[in-house]
Amino acid sequence: MEKTFDSKYCKVEYLNDINAVVCQWKQKCSYEDYRNPLRYGLDLLHHHRAITWITDTTNGFENELKDTEWLLQEFLPEVIKSRCENVYFIIARQSPLHLEIDNQMNALSQFFNVKKLEKIKEVKTLS
Repeated sequence: MEKTFDSKYCKVEYLNDINAVVCQWKQKCSYEDYRNPLRYGLDLLHHHRAITWITDTTNGFENELKDTEWLLQEFLPEVIKSRCENVYFIIARQSPLHLEIDNQMNALSQFFNVKKLEKIKEVKTLS
């Protein structure tokens, strides 16, 4: 299995050194353009038995309601079945996405160790 998925909307890759899947959003997208990278990341999560999922929202966007519903109803249950223990969000201090990320963190915190970080290199200090 390839370790990387890369489209104009998102890059998803497995990082062996921290046993994590990183989902880095590049620009706004929805429906299959949004869901396909996440499905690929889920496959990476299972294949590598990764314990951490990182979403980089530096170039993130507010989700469409249908995508948020899909995320919670279909994607999240599959992540819960994996070996994932940690979910980290990379988010800038001045990001307009804090409220959306906080809502996602509330939903995720009952299943995972969840944190907001400013840089991906902070993940290495948590290991």
